[in-house]
Amino acid sequence: MKKNNRAKIIEGRLIGAALSIAAGIILVSESTKKFLGDVKKKSAEFHAYIAPQFKKMKQVGEEEYNSFIKTAMETYAQKKRLSEKEKKEIIAHAKKSWKHIKKHQL
Repeated sequence: MKKNNRAKIIEGRLIGAALSIAAGIILVSESTKKFLGDVKKKSAEFHAYIAPQFKKMKQVGEEEYNSFIKTAMETYAQKKRLSEKEKKEIIAHAKKSWKHIKKHQL
């Protein structure tokens, strides 16, 4: 009888652990989706912030663009009080757009 009870206790613990893991995965993915949505919104705001400054620069190479993005982000991050994680994500998003910007540069 004792072995049967122990088996049920162990089975219950394993089921509880599995449910906890599943709940954790669901919550992480929801918070990740929210974070990525916020980053996309803030990236769009950042691009709107830098657009007037960038238009004045005329012809720019990739190195100058990356330097400009870093400098502009420091100012923007202070104004908007962004976390380091948000800054890194927005900078990465801005750097990915270089190929598109390069095609449409005058």
